[in-house]
Amino acid sequence: MLLKESCCDISENILSDEPLSAEEKSFYQECKSYYNITGIPLVSASDEILSDNNTLTAASLKFGIDEDYRTFNVPEFLNKICNILNLNINDIRRTKVQNGSSILEILIDGEKVNIKLTLNKVYKSLTEKVKEELAKLKVFFMFMGDITSLIKKQQFRSEIKLHPQWNRIYDVGHIYWTGALQDGRDRGKFDYFCPIGWKRYAFDVNDNFDEKFKGWSIGYHGTKFAYGLSILLSGLAPAKCAALGKGIYASQSIIYTSHPRYAEVKQIESKDERNFFKNGKYVQFVLQCRILSKNITIVGHETLGIGGKIAIDKNLSNDVIEWVVNAQDKDLMDFSDPNATIVCTGLMIRVTDNHPGLLPESQWWYSGHICNNKACCCLGIDLSELMQQRNNGVKCNFIYE
Repeated sequence: MLLKESCCDISENILSDEPLSAEEKSFYQECKSYYNITGIPLVSASDEILSDNNTLTAASLKFGIDEDYRTFNVPEFLNKICNILNLNINDIRRTKVQNGSSILEILIDGEKVNIKLTLNKVYKSLTEKVKEELAKLKVFFMFMGDITSLIKKQQFRSEIKLHPQWNRIYDVGHIYWTGALQDGRDRGKFDYFCPIGWKRYAFDVNDNFDEKFKGWSIGYHGTKFAYGLSILLSGLAPAKCAALGKGIYASQSIIYTSHPRYAEVKQIESKDERNFFKNGKYVQFVLQCRILSKNITIVGHETLGIGGKIAIDKNLSNDVIEWVVNAQDKDLMDFSDPNATIVCTGLMIRVTDNHPGLLPESQWWYSGHICNNKACCCLGIDLSELMQQRNNGVKCNFIYE
C-alpha cells in the first residue's frame, strides 16, 4: 500500500510489520465500545500537549478507524482528516498502518511546524461537532502526542485497570454506615458520609495511599456520561478536568453533586450500553476525589436556588455544601500531577431502574432550579414527563448487577 506524493510528502510503504499487541487489541476494543455507545470517538492526549513546562520534538496523531484494513483508503482518509482538523497535509512527515488493523499513525514534521502549538490547536478545536465529523469517517479513537505515552497508558490499563480490591457498593447489606465515618483514618477536617446507592470503581493512584492522602478530604465532582464512560472503559484516571472561574467546584455531598446540572443523567438504551449496565434504565457518573483541605478556599452555600426551603443532605447544612478548590491559576487541572490540589481516586456509578429524580434523596431537586435545557441540566428525560411520573408515585430503585 503506497501513498502518492500528490497526497502528502511521503513515498514509502506505510504498512508496518509491527502487529497489534494483546494490550492494544483490548484497549481498542473498549474504545470501539465507547464509540458504539456515544457515537463519537474516544479522544486522548499526552500530558505534554497541554503542559506549559514541556517541549515536543516528535509527536503523532493516531487514529483507530472502524474499517477493514485491506480496503482502507489511506490517501482519501488523510485528505479528509486534514480538512476536518485544519492541518496542512504537507506537514505530515510519515504515516503507517499497523499490520492487520486500521490503526493509522501520522507523524508531524517538526522541521516544518511547531509540533506542540499545532497539536494544542487541534486539541482545542475538538468540539462535539468536530468529533461527530470524525465519527462520520468511522474514527473510534484518536490520540495526539508522544506515542510512548500512549503505549505506557495501554500497558498500565492492562496491568491494573481499576483497583478491584477497593471497589465498593454502598448500601444496607453492603458497605454501610450512618453519620460521619469513624474508622481512625485522617481525612482532614471534613467528614466522610456513606454514598448510599453508588458503586465505586477505585483507581490505583498511589502505592502508599493512606500516607499520601493523610489529611486529604473526600469530595465529589459531577461529570458527563461520555467522560465517565471513557474512564470506565479505559481504566485510567482522568487526566484533565475543566475548571470553573478561579477554582474547581466540588462538594462534600454526593447527593448535591448528583443533581443533573453537575452529573448527567443518561438513559440506557443501546445493546452496547446494556452490556455494561445490565438491567438498569438510567446511569450517572461522579468523580470521587481527594482534596488537600487547606486548598479548599471557599466552603459556601448551594447555588441551585434551594435556600432554606428543604435540606439537600441530612448530614450537612445547605450553607456549607459547595466547595471551591484552589486551581493554582490553571485553566485545566491535571489529576496525575503530583502537585495537584485534587487527585481523582475513584469513579462513582449509580444505576437505577427508573429515573433517579424519583429517588427520595432527589426530591430536593424540585425546590430549586431544574430545567429541560441540556446546556444547563442533563436530565435524560423531558421534565414534564418526569414530573408526571413523580406525581403518579412512580418509584425508583438502585441496581447493583
